[in-house]
Order: sequence, then C-alpha cells, then structure tokens
Amino acid sequence: MIIDFSQPVYNYEDLITDAKALAKKYCNILKYVTIGKSHDNRDIIMLKLGVGKKYILFCSGVHGRETINPIVIMKMIEYYADEFENIKARKESFIKKIKHYSDKTLDHYNNMIFGKCIYELLQTYTILMIPLLNPDGYMISLKGFDVLSDPQLKKKAKEKGICFAKWKFNGRGIDINRNFPCRSWKPKGTHDYAASENETKTLIEVFHNYKIKCFIDFHSRGKYIYYYRNSMNEAYNERQLKIAKLLSNVTKYELVDGKQEIDYGDSGGNTVHYFSERFYRPALTIETVDEEAGFPLDIEYRLSTYEEIKLVLFELGACL
Repeated sequence: MIIDFSQPVYNYEDLITDAKALAKKYCNILKYVTIGKSHDNRDIIMLKLGVGKKYILFCSGVHGRETINPIVIMKMIEYYADEFENIKARKESFIKKIKHYSDKTLDHYNNMIFGKCIYELLQTYTILMIPLLNPDGYMISLKGFDVLSDPQLKKKAKEKGICFAKWKFNGRGIDINRNFPCRSWKPKGTHDYAASENETKTLIEVFHNYKIKCFIDFHSRGKYIYYYRNSMNEAYNERQLKIAKLLSNVTKYELVDGKQEIDYGDSGGNTVHYFSERFYRPALTIETVDEEAGFPLDIEYRLSTYEEIKLVLFELGACL
C-alpha cells in the first residue's frame, strides 16, 4: 500500500508524491489533475476516482491546522481504487473457496459482494477528491512560517501573532471557509471581499465545471455533521437531514441542531453554504476527531478517523 499512517509528519510534498503514485498504480480508475495554485505557488490538486458520468465531491484541508483529514482522504482513495481493481480476482477466489465450504465462506462472499458494489459505484460515479485545498496553511501548521517562500506573505503571517500549530488560515492569513460569496458572508475588514483567495476561486471553479450531485467538506473537530441551512427552504433541509442521518449511522457522528448552524457573530461564507445556495444540491460538513483534541492534532487520529468515515462514500452512492 502507498499511504502510510505511521509517517510522523505527512508533508505537502508527501501528499503530492503519493497522489502521483496512486494515479500511476490505479491508472484505469484514477486521474491526477492540478486545479489551481496557492498564493505561495503550491499546486492544488484533485484526484478523479471512477469512470461514471455523475459526480460527488469530497474536500478536506480547508483549514491549515486540520491535518488529519488530508491523509485520511488519500487513504480512502487508495481503499476504493484497490477494491475496484481487485474485484475480478476476489470473485475468482470466492468461486474456488465455495467448493470447500467453511465457516469463513460467508465472510468471503460478503467481501466479494462489497467489492462488486464498489465496482458498480465507480462505474456510475466519478468521485472528485480534493485532499488539500489549503496547502500553504497546512504546511505552516506543520512546520512554521518559514515554509512560505514569499517574504511578504511570511511577514504578514507572523504579524497575526498566532502560534503556527493553531494556524487555520491560508498563506495570506485569510480563513478560506469564511471567504465564499453566500448569503451569510459578511466583510471582516475594510479590504475584505468574498472570493478574494486563490483557494476559494479554485473550489468555486470545480463547483461550476462539474454537475456535482453532492458535496462533502471534511473539517475537524467534534465528530459532528452539519446539514441545516437557514437560507434554504424546508424541502431542501428535509433532504439534507435524510442524508445526514444515513451518514450519522455510518460514522456514529452527532447531527448538529439547525439553530447551531452558524455560531453567533460568525461572519459566514462557508464552502457548503455557497454550494447549497448556488446549486440547490446536498452539501454537508463532517467534523472529524474529538472535540477536546488539541492542536497540533495527534497522528493517532488518522486510523480511527479513517475507520469512522471510510464508508461515507459508499453510503452516499446508495442514497443519492
């Protein structure tokens, strides 16, 4: 396997190397695409998993300090691609085993059927995976401000006076998840305007270039699922709730009450709000890792988070 959860630090460069290796290994089902550039000139990449004409979009790494989800999304890509590629071999293996029935035969059958379902899922859908929307902020949170090659960006970031391990912003010190031009967006200063950031523009372009059936944005912390939209009508929120309940059953994450959709005093401008309002299709935020988890996030969360969310895609494919 390519994605290694035991790596002490998973750098941006590691992610890019792994993404290219996955695309090469699973070339029949996985494509590597550069979709934009960060303000410090790092590539923003997307992996296209599947051959279907319908699209589901997963995104993570919007906030720099939320360092668990990018590698987990990479592992999910590897998991689904491997299931797709190996269904023929697993079917042949099961046929051989059924001739010599044992207590484990049913397990082999279930594994074969599950792989067949994933094969059909990726024949129907193409899953757009953006594992790291904010590579500058991600690297700052891992290594500090010296990772910025642009001296002006470095100077401005340091002037915010925030510990690098708690850095949630992009390379320009802007919170991307408060930068989308939706109804809840409010300016945070005289020079603040919506969709000002390269990362924001990149994601918006993906939204508009593909007819996406559902958008999931992965954040951290709390093991929560946000689904409600005050700006949307009852029918929309009923569909959101139906999907959220299914994902809650899979992840065991708690659904957030609609009244807590946006914290009091929050400036708004979230990824999911923009998508909901612009396209009227399902968009949910899934918060991983424990509420009390401190930054920097412990790498021990990688495996547990992966086990909690890896079937989200499978569940979505069945309910959309």
